[in-house]
Parts: sequence; C-alpha cells; structure tokens
Amino acid sequence: MKNAEGRMQSPGQTSCAVPGGRAVAARFLDTQSFIFHSPRPTAIRAMVLTAIALGIAVPSPVDASDWSHWRGADQNGFSHEYGTVKKWSLDGENLLWKSPEGGRSTPLVMGGRVYYIAPAGDGACLQERVICLDADTGKTVWDYRFNVFFSDIVAQRVGWTALAADPETGNLYAHGTGGQFICLSKDGKLIWQHSLTEEYNRVSGYGGRLMTPIVDEDRVIVSFLNTNWGNHAKPGHRFVAFNKHDGSVVWWAEPGGPPVDTTYGTPIVMVVDGRRLLVAPCGDGVVYGMEARTGKVVWSYALSKLGLNVSPVWVGKHVFISHSEENRDSTVMGRLVCIDASKTGDITQSGEVWRIDGLDAGYASLAYANGRVYAVDNSATLFAVDAVAGKVAWKYKLGRVGKGSPVVTADNVIYVGEQNGIFCILKDAGAHCQLLSRQEFAPREGGAIDELYGSPAVCGGRVYFMTRYGMYCLADKSAKVQTADATPQPKETPGDDMKPATIQIVPADVTLMPGGRQKFEVRAFNSRGVPTNESAGPLEWSLTSNLRGIVSQDGTFSAMDKIPFTAGLLTVSGGGLSTEARVRVSPWLPINEDFERNREGVPPGGWIGVGGKTRITKHDGSMVFQKLAEKGKPSPVWKMRAYATMPIPGGYTVEADLQGTLARKRFRPDMGVINSRYELIVLGMQKELELARWRDEPTHALRKRIPFELKENAWYRFKLRVELAGPKALVRGKVWLRDEAEPKDWTIEFEDTCPNPEGSPGIFVYSNGTTDKSDGAEVYIDNFKVLVNQ
Repeated sequence: MKNAEGRMQSPGQTSCAVPGGRAVAARFLDTQSFIFHSPRPTAIRAMVLTAIALGIAVPSPVDASDWSHWRGADQNGFSHEYGTVKKWSLDGENLLWKSPEGGRSTPLVMGGRVYYIAPAGDGACLQERVICLDADTGKTVWDYRFNVFFSDIVAQRVGWTALAADPETGNLYAHGTGGQFICLSKDGKLIWQHSLTEEYNRVSGYGGRLMTPIVDEDRVIVSFLNTNWGNHAKPGHRFVAFNKHDGSVVWWAEPGGPPVDTTYGTPIVMVVDGRRLLVAPCGDGVVYGMEARTGKVVWSYALSKLGLNVSPVWVGKHVFISHSEENRDSTVMGRLVCIDASKTGDITQSGEVWRIDGLDAGYASLAYANGRVYAVDNSATLFAVDAVAGKVAWKYKLGRVGKGSPVVTADNVIYVGEQNGIFCILKDAGAHCQLLSRQEFAPREGGAIDELYGSPAVCGGRVYFMTRYGMYCLADKSAKVQTADATPQPKETPGDDMKPATIQIVPADVTLMPGGRQKFEVRAFNSRGVPTNESAGPLEWSLTSNLRGIVSQDGTFSAMDKIPFTAGLLTVSGGGLSTEARVRVSPWLPINEDFERNREGVPPGGWIGVGGKTRITKHDGSMVFQKLAEKGKPSPVWKMRAYATMPIPGGYTVEADLQGTLARKRFRPDMGVINSRYELIVLGMQKELELARWRDEPTHALRKRIPFELKENAWYRFKLRVELAGPKALVRGKVWLRDEAEPKDWTIEFEDTCPNPEGSPGIFVYSNGTTDKSDGAEVYIDNFKVLVNQ
C-alpha cells in the first residue's frame, strides 16, 4: 500500500509524468510504515455503538441531488425523484450537454460533479483513468490516468467497473483493470492505493469481469479471485475490507467454495431483522449473507452452477437476484428468485419465497421500485415482476442484447440502455409498458457500435448516462424537480447479549520490512456482528513457525532484521475465540537472494504468486527456486508471475539466473524477469526474446522482439533495467549464458512515453507443454538481485 505522504505517486492526472529526483531506496523507505496507526477507531466504534443502542440508523450524508452508488442511494436502481425527462433527442431537445469522454460503466454524481472510470488514449499508450466532469457543463475538471498491466483483459473491456464514492469524505474508490485499487480525493489527489495483483495475486480473466467496490461505514469492500500464500493458497473468491481512510486491511472473507468463473456481481449492504449484512453474489454460484463488519457468513443460498454477475436488490427482509446459467436443481437456464434474508444457515430451501425459472437475466442488474422488480434478460427483454407474488406483470422488448441495468423513478419512469446503442425512456403503466422515447446512436466511422453497458444516474432532475464514445446529461429545464419521501431505513438492533462472539485483528494483512514493527488491535463483536466493549478475556498471541519474529503481549510484532523473506500468521485467542492476521516480510533494496536460507520442499517465503506451483529444491549443487510443471494441474498454475516485494518506485535493475528444461523433447518454457511492470522474457517455443509492457494484450501492448534460441538445461543470466527520465522511461534488457562474460551492450531496449512509475520486481515463467497427462517444461531460478540504478 502507498499513501499520499509516502509520495509514491502514480502518473500525473492529465499526463504520463513520473516522479523523479530522489533515490529509489530513500523513496522506498519513506513509504513503509513500521508502526500502523488506524485513524479514529475508538471514536468510530463508539459512534456505531451509541447509534445502535438508541435504535437509530447511522446517518449517511447523502445529498438528494447526488448519486453516490452506481445503483443509487438505496442500491436498488431506484431514484426518489419523479421522472422529469420524458423525451429527448440527439439534436438537442432536453440534451443539457454532451461530452466526448465516454466509457462502459456507470457515472456517479456528487457535489456538482460527475465521476466515472473509462479508457483513455490509444495504441501503446492506452490507459485507464478516473475522470471528473462539471455536472452543469460537462467540461472536464480533472482526470487521473494509470497504466494497465499483468492482465488478460483485452482493450475493449478496459474501464469495466463503476466507481464507489464516500459521501462522508467525498473520496472516490476505483478498481482498475490491472489490479490497482485507488483512493482519490474529490479533486483527484491520490490518498492511498494498493496493487491487488502484486500484493495479493489477484486473478483477472479475459472477459473483463471485475468487481465494483462498495463503501459501508468506515470500510470500502472489494472482491476478486486470487491464490496466495498460507491460508490463501487455494484458489478462492475472496472479499477484503479496507479502512476507507488509510487503506489498511480490516478483514478478509472467503465465504464459499472454489470459484467456477470470474464474476462481477456487486454486493449490497442491508439491515435485516436488526442485523447489518453484506449480501454478496459469488463465483461459486452461491449468494451469501455476511456480517458487514466482520465478513462472517450468516446464510447461504445456492443458485447457479456457474458464477453470479447480477447485483442483488432488496426491500424489507427480502433479496432479489437472478442469473442465466444452468440451475442447480434442474437443467433450465436462468432464474429470478426472492430470498428471505432474515434466516440463517443454508437457506437454499427454507429461504426461498418465490422463483421464476427460465428468466435468463444474467448480465444486467435488477431494479426494485414501487413494489416491483425489474429485470433485463440477456436478449434485452425488460420484465416487470410483482415483488410479493413473483408474477410477471408485463414484458417489453428493448432490442437484442441486454447488458445495461435499468433505473426506475418514484413515478415509474424507467431509463435503460441496450448494448447496441439504444437508450429508452419507458413508463410502467401498470398492466403494460409505455414507450416514451427511443434514441439510437449511429455507428461510428468504420462501423463501431456506440455501445451502452452501464446504468444511468438519475438525480437533481437530470439523467446522466454514457455510451462507449460519449457522456450525456438530459434535463427538461421547464419541469419542476419533485422528490418522493425517502425510503425508511431498517434500524440495527444490538440484541441483549453483548458477549463477544467474534474477534478481529486489525490490520488483518500487513507487509513489513526486516526489523519492522507492527502494533495490532483486537476488536470484539457480539453474535449479531455489533461492536462490543466487553472483553474476550486474557489474550494469548502466537506465530506460525514460518513467521520469523517476536510478538509481545500488547500485540506488537517485531520482524527479525536478518531474515529478508518470510510470511505467516499471527494468531490471538481468548475466551474460546481466536482469529489471525496475515504478516509478510520482504526486504528493501538492495536484494541479493540465493535461496540458501529457505526450507527445502516448500515455496519461498515472503513471495507473492508462488503457492501451488513452486518449491525450493537442491539443484546443480545449491538451493534454488523451482517453477513446477506438473501434469493434471489447472491451467492457471502453468503461468507464474512471482513478486518479491511490494510495488516500489522505478529506477532499479533486476537480475536473475534462470535455467529451462526440455519437456517431451520439444517443449521449452517462457521465462524471464519483471521490473516496474515491464517484462524481459525468452519465448522458448517462438525462439525469441521479448521486452514488453502489458504483454497479454494483443493489440495495445508495448512490445519488441528479436530472435533468440533457448538452449535446454543451460543457465542464463537475465538483466532488466528501467531508467525514469521525466515523462519517459528507457527500458533495457540483456540475456547471456551465465558461464560467459556479460555482454557490454544491451540486447534489447525501447523508450516508453507512457511509463510505469513503479512496480514489484519478480520472475515470469510459463510452462509450455503442461497437460492433464504430461508434465511441462520446468524452470530453475537462482541468484535473484534487485539493485538501485547507479
């Protein structure tokens, strides 16, 4: 994690400029926190406890003219306003403004500004950005750009997620395609950031399915698929709650089983039977109700054989959700279901209120308004369903492909887009749907469709929505803005028993340097997930054997200063309860790792992305780091990006020895080193050496290749240097046989005008030839070095 005071800045808001001046080592040390201080934890808990005890909801300072959640303040696709815009035209009728800055997501509106995430630039400088427009004029106020890296997601899916906003602070939260998780101020200043890929080994799929974050109380929550060290070794769909102020990890949760697909369903927060729940659709096809403050599972409802992409909606104690895959209890494709969220345990049978089988709404999220649930199926038919009886009132054909989610107003006006460039304004007339307006966007020059994927924002008498190539604001200046009464929010009740039922360590995940210290705090919650001041009894702290350090009885962990890499769990127990925090130690520069101090037969400690695919072994007379290529393993294990440290500012050189084997007399591996999100890789099967940024993208990668034939079972020395100079980076690499003298000249190089300003040093391997029945090409790694450029 980086914070604003650490000065590890991303590229400038409207340019690709990178920070410069100070030495890398000094900047790295500046950004590392030896003692963690969480802002106002006691005050926050006291406020929550007082509010709950009085039976009132903790207020959220949401302005009536704001749209701070992608589905509105109630998270239901419902606007409390009456629909003032009944018709419009691209020629200007009720079109307040248009901006050419389009995208694929949903805008947020807050404090007179419009915010969203979108692609920016083109060619090798295609980036992602958070952009801010003036809500009255559509003029760009600022944008914050960052590169895409280490992702199989193609350019057409960049800018997939929606932003999350915090009405209390005005801060914005973005989950980027490359795994950046960024907190920005309302003025576009970086407050803190994480690299979910380099810190937690986040997995992204080709289809671009990424999760939109959600803000709740003092937490911002996001989920993703990952596999990491220790208790995160098995692949899982995990949720992580960060402190919204400073980015520290509050809790991790893995509610379900192994994911069967990447997904993008966004959870909601609701109070049910006086209990605050996070209701989350997951990659295993199950919906989970979890305690919002701890991530503890309260109930589960098994819905689909594949992952869930639709975000649920709610009213009272009921949750509505749909999917378009095969059902678990039949071969019918698709289902819309109503769940009683007040129950506990496995409520697949007991919690079902009603269902509609065969309604295949698997992409667009639902809306709830005025006693009805609205669903757009995959073929763009809009259904209106009675929320109590589960009966279809009417259906209306929007077009051919349903991806956009509808928004419904207090007087039943419906705003919804269809993927192929159609925006409709409709009216729920009770027994039928009335068309008020239908606008089609003409294809671009060359035939590209001006697609609509997101949801509108309806607030302040205006309708904001985006197409791929434009952002639009509609308003009828002659109409009076009217707002219906706010929806009464259910009140949270603490219950009579305040005895601790769950304890939590904060921070729940931390990376330190050798010799670093971390003070941990223990929090307690009762059986309803409410914070309690009652003690869990005397606390006992302990460490797993692979975590090298000392923990004192006040919860301060001190890492050993002579052990550069280690990772393990810190556990606290008391009163029959226990919990754990994840602690990783990785070194500062320079790094000189020969793996001789590592334990044989297990992955190297302190590295990210090595679990289940590597081990330390003795080879050629020394201990080395081995990338396995075992048959029968799932395909994600074939590829490895292993990260040695947290992301650090660019301006360093990575070196390593690598040896590739030959599998079945013909399969050679791809292998190389990583520096600041650039990769220098020998492509064994193509007989080429590649230097690249975002190498997984077929058309927008910055890539250079030259002929290079890899000899099997020969040790090679790799060297990759990144030099930052103003708005550019000079990236240079060389590869030679280890037993020979280092060549004077660089083997391959390029200049990058949109450089990566930071990144984790590491190793890349792809084990060609691995199948269900055959082992693939293995790679051995030794003498890994990271040095500050001189």
